[in-house]
Amino acid sequence: MLGGFFNKPVGRQYVAAFVASLSVMMAGTSLGWPSPVLAKLSNGGLTMVATNEQQSWMIAMLELGNLLSPIPFGLLVDKVGRKPCLLLTGPLYIVSWLMVLWSSTIGVLYWVRLLQGACIGIITTVAPIYIGEIAGDSIRGALSTFFNGMLNAGILYVYCVGPMVSYDALTYYSLLVPCAFLGTCLWIPESPYYYVLRDDDKKAHESVAWLHGDQSAESDVVVRELMRIKAEARDDLRHKGSMRDLFGSQCSRKAFLIVQIVAAADVLSGMTTVLAYASSTFAHADTDKTLSPDQFTMLLGVLIFCTTFVTGYLVDKLGRRPLLLFSCFGCGAFELVTGLYYYKRWVGFESLGAWIPFTAIGSFAVIYSIGLGPLLPTLQGEMFPSNVRGLASAITSVTLTVISFVGLKMYQVITDQWGIHVNYFIYGTGCLVSFLLIYRFLPETKGKTFAQIQSEIMKTIVDDDRMSRSKNRRKPVNANTSDV
Repeated sequence: MLGGFFNKPVGRQYVAAFVASLSVMMAGTSLGWPSPVLAKLSNGGLTMVATNEQQSWMIAMLELGNLLSPIPFGLLVDKVGRKPCLLLTGPLYIVSWLMVLWSSTIGVLYWVRLLQGACIGIITTVAPIYIGEIAGDSIRGALSTFFNGMLNAGILYVYCVGPMVSYDALTYYSLLVPCAFLGTCLWIPESPYYYVLRDDDKKAHESVAWLHGDQSAESDVVVRELMRIKAEARDDLRHKGSMRDLFGSQCSRKAFLIVQIVAAADVLSGMTTVLAYASSTFAHADTDKTLSPDQFTMLLGVLIFCTTFVTGYLVDKLGRRPLLLFSCFGCGAFELVTGLYYYKRWVGFESLGAWIPFTAIGSFAVIYSIGLGPLLPTLQGEMFPSNVRGLASAITSVTLTVISFVGLKMYQVITDQWGIHVNYFIYGTGCLVSFLLIYRFLPETKGKTFAQIQSEIMKTIVDDDRMSRSKNRRKPVNANTSDV
């Protein structure tokens, strides 16, 4: 039965997307790793000592490293290919976890997080491109949710393993993920779009044939798919992927603006910070008569991961726009509730139960995981022509990184100075503002080809111009007309 599924076009595409998404699981382990480690630091479970300031720098260095790689690899992805760029992250992750095993000071962890951040920059730039290009139009949204699903799997993995094992054992378990990625990534094909851009018809045909489970050179399905890819990339092949190509037309600028708005909404929701400080956040709640902070953190990881299975169905059934709007509004509402709870705790209400923040944060995480989380990679793969997709994804990664770095670094500072509740009031407000911007600018892209999406964006630009000209033609009536 599995063999039959693998030989179907959908099956091959799902397998390739899953393997590529193992790189994203590596990134998930990095995002979730601080939560159990901070808990071990606070209860004296580690020999190393770190102040709150040092801990915040250690966590934020991940995003500083993320700044180093998106732009260079956004250019390299069209030079050397999508697959080699992804494959490089495996050995680098192995080196980083070996550094953790050999380290005994917080200073070494700074360099570990910097290296892992650079790997995450490569992954968030390249993986959405690869997954978006190997997927058929009808399942592109569902396959792109693999990105978020495997990210959540990596987070859940360390959330569950971390509290139950030692610091060194957690590192060994984390090493297993890049090893699994390296062992499987060698067997998937390069994106056919890359081969078309490099004018290599033979390898492009082989890639399409593998993805469609049909090795026949004369297969109508393979030939039609290859012709479709060439038709979409034909205009792009006439130009190099440069800043001018990305910003040289109204359509490209509008697409870029839309993706940056969604990227900012993703980070302004505070999800990255919530994941890194999960155990510490629940430790601020009244957990004396309930579960421990680590147990609440495990439950949060389970909730986030399980939501992934619903997301794949919803993305291509309901569309991107409705899910993003629902996600922004819901996240904002539940984060404001969380902020109110911690404000009450901050001003002295001691009898509030820990289930209130867990329910609010859990609800926020679930709603995030069906909208903001999985759909940014989807939009990155859908909104741009293939010759600038790598560059656009790289700039988007920088947008994510800069805002995430500020959020991760300032979380502990804000908590120490003004209280943890201020963080959640900021996140909730950011989500509600994002709701308004997405409502204004984002068109629906469900089930559309890249060319159709570009046409839809151009249509909105024409409509906006027509409305603007119509307003300019309206003349105010002069009330002081003279008698004839």
